[in-house]
Amino acid sequence: MGNNKGLILVYKGMPKVSLEDRFNIVLTPQNYILKKEKLPIKQEYQSKKIVSSIFDNFIENKDEYSFFVYKEGEEWIFIAYKQEEVISLLEEAGIKPSNVDEIFFAQQMVHSITKPVSLGDGSAMAVIDGIATIVPKIILPDDTVYANLLEDTTPKKSVPLSTGNSYIPKKMSIAISAIFSIFAILFIMEGVRYASSSKEKSQKVQEIIEQYPSLQSSYKRDSILSKYTKIDKEQREKRDILKRLSKLINQRVKLEELQLKQHSYSAKLSAQQSNILNSLRHKAKSNNMQISGITSNQLTIKGNL
Repeated sequence: MGNNKGLILVYKGMPKVSLEDRFNIVLTPQNYILKKEKLPIKQEYQSKKIVSSIFDNFIENKDEYSFFVYKEGEEWIFIAYKQEEVISLLEEAGIKPSNVDEIFFAQQMVHSITKPVSLGDGSAMAVIDGIATIVPKIILPDDTVYANLLEDTTPKKSVPLSTGNSYIPKKMSIAISAIFSIFAILFIMEGVRYASSSKEKSQKVQEIIEQYPSLQSSYKRDSILSKYTKIDKEQREKRDILKRLSKLINQRVKLEELQLKQHSYSAKLSAQQSNILNSLRHKAKSNNMQISGITSNQLTIKGNL
């Protein structure tokens, strides 16, 4: 969320900065990867569910990256960046990471970047086809006038910088304190309620047993419990299969057929490009799924429940 704190543009090779106040930073395309996609989704939470798959075949070791998503017009903007790289960049510039509250991205400010922004001696940042881009200064006219990012154009959305220390923003600490206070009150209330209702529950159990005499037999009760435990286990396994399959499906991979039987399942997935199909095969194996067949554009997965 945007605020009125100082805003600093950080980039590789930037001069040393000496500040003790808290401030926010703007990352240039030097430190993030961006993709713009037109997708048939409306809600941000939906876009966050697929953000990792958007960068398939673009980045490796996704666990090392953090992601940021927002909508711009009819397109979704997906950004991948490494918190560790940001912290290293700040330390090289003499900035204490603990003094940084929020991270913004240059792409969020493209509408206010009307002139190139200087990033040291050799590089500049300009907007090309609506995307903030790093360009060498040598290709720009000699009389180019460089601009600065304006603080009054601070975007509304941001992400916090995770420094690995104990610092928590003030607003968040207040919210967390309030939540813990509520939990403490609920815990006390629940304890009182449990003490007063324990006897009532025992009486209800006795009433049920009297109403259904067959339940007096522990063997009968265990038999019923065993039956429904088995049903629950089967349903859990089916949900687990569906969850693992959902991780394989994205805008480049389609689910052509799915069969869930009592003791087995099978799914056919298709992709138009061989490299995507090959990546899909590795993902399926990493999710402990058995591949029973593969063609030039289709993968079949089978297994037992």
